[in-house]
Amino acid sequence: MKKILIIALTLVLALGSAQAQKKNTKVSATPKSSNGNTTAITTKSAPKLIDLPPADFAMDIPLQKALAQRRTIRDLSEEELSNEMISSLLWATYGFNRKDEQKRVVPSAVNVQEFDIYLFTRDGIYLYLAEKNCLELILTGDHRADISSQKHFAVAPVSIVMVANYERMKAFKTEADRDFYAAVDAGYVSQNIYLFCASADLGTVACGGINRDTIHKLLKITNGKAILAHPVGRPL
Repeated sequence: MKKILIIALTLVLALGSAQAQKKNTKVSATPKSSNGNTTAITTKSAPKLIDLPPADFAMDIPLQKALAQRRTIRDLSEEELSNEMISSLLWATYGFNRKDEQKRVVPSAVNVQEFDIYLFTRDGIYLYLAEKNCLELILTGDHRADISSQKHFAVAPVSIVMVANYERMKAFKTEADRDFYAAVDAGYVSQNIYLFCASADLGTVACGGINRDTIHKLLKITNGKAILAHPVGRPL
């Protein structure tokens, strides 16, 4: 009888260990967007580098229609955006339209191309590398609400933060000049985001009231300034 009890106890312990191991190694399904595409940045562990698909140039929206539909939308859904949508959004924001000439979709004073474009997501903060069409992980964790006290930043699936890198603005001798031209150039980028959102049935709002000190600490900005931020998502 004692031998039977020992065998039974051994079997129970082995079964419990196997179930625990199975639970600990379970992999969550990759989230899907509403249109069935795999979302870009909603994995449990934020990938260090995300290769984006090519931007979609098939959107047949006349400029006049996009201008007519351009508006500020603050009430945004939490619904994730697909890889394709994020790629197209970032290209319209600060991509190259003449890559062989290193010229972008927006102008900049003296062509300094001073902006670093950061994408804040649920899983981390990414730097947009336009030349490689990819996202580089800068910091893990959900820091969307750190951008601003305005509630739409915590809700929108992604937010774009434009940081003027003063290392690229040495042509301007004073900080006042750097601030001025960075603000002017941010206007071009901001309008591109608005027009893209209008053409893609997305909502956004340009926000200058952001937590710059917090953003600078998160991104380790020592010679630059966060200028504007745009939460982006589907309108409610």
